Amino acid sequence: MAVFLVFRDLPGVTRDQYAAAQQAASDAAQQANVGGRVVRHLGGFYMPRGGRVICIFGADSLVDVTAVNEQAGVPSTEVLEAIELHPRSLT
Repeated sequence: MAVFLVFRDLPGVTRDQYAAAQQAASDAAQQANVGGRVVRHLGGFYMPRGGRVICIFGADSLVDVTAVNEQAGVPSTEVLEAIELHPRSLT
């Protein structure tokens, strides 16, 4: 399973509207899982100062992540596969 970042520009969105959009994306991912595709909504970041949002998904394909977000009705500006890196311990 790969990790995908979904970028959104939502100027003027409130915290409650962001929470509702996150819930819609999460619900759509769960419905996709029932349909045979495995898509996990792993969370996200909301930057209220610019209305920028980054959502994190786990899935087998970019197509599945894009479809889930379209089903949720939440606009996105870009969807990219990402590689998660963890810093090495300093000990």
